[in-house]
Amino acid sequence: MHTTHSRFEHLPLPLPQAGNAAVAHDGLKLADAALLAFNVELHDLRGDAPDVDAGQVADLARWLQALPPETAAATIELRLARAETLRRMLDDGDWPLPSDLSARGRRLVDYIHRCHDLIPDDQPRLGYLDDALLVELSWSGFAGEVQDYLDFRRWCGQAPFRGNAEERRIAWEADCLAEAGAIVHRQQVRERGYARPEPLSRPFRVC
Repeated sequence: MHTTHSRFEHLPLPLPQAGNAAVAHDGLKLADAALLAFNVELHDLRGDAPDVDAGQVADLARWLQALPPETAAATIELRLARAETLRRMLDDGDWPLPSDLSARGRRLVDYIHRCHDLIPDDQPRLGYLDDALLVELSWSGFAGEVQDYLDFRRWCGQAPFRGNAEERRIAWEADCLAEAGAIVHRQQVRERGYARPEPLSRPFRVC
């Protein structure tokens, strides 16, 4: 199971600017067919994703290797941990998913588990760079659903509810709506205060 320390939760994995000369990275060989297959996977996961070229991957590999080893490892591990959470969600019978999202999620997880893809997994320090990059560039299509799933699982652990999967989901959604209403109420209180009187529409005199 993939885990990451909380201080590494927001590490970036920036895709370098496209159009740079494709200068090969020492020890990193990217076959044209494998790069094409990577881009096909990426576009199937996220239709508006950018094309990734060999120069960008080489630049990203150099950038990663320039980081402190612990930070570099955590940068990759963070994305693999996201994919593991996605896998758990896909396998959880209590959390039904739309068929399209489920199919795309399975496709991403399947790529992560391949040993021989754009960069072979056994390549020192860089073997999971392509896996992490695929997660990074496609994650916007899964992030909202995964966040809801994690919130649901936390709710199940903190407030055990007797009932079947559908009843638990309904109860969780009801609690979410109640909490959202409470947040709106607190915001309104902060803006106007409980005891702040409404201004009088016209002056009056006491005789």
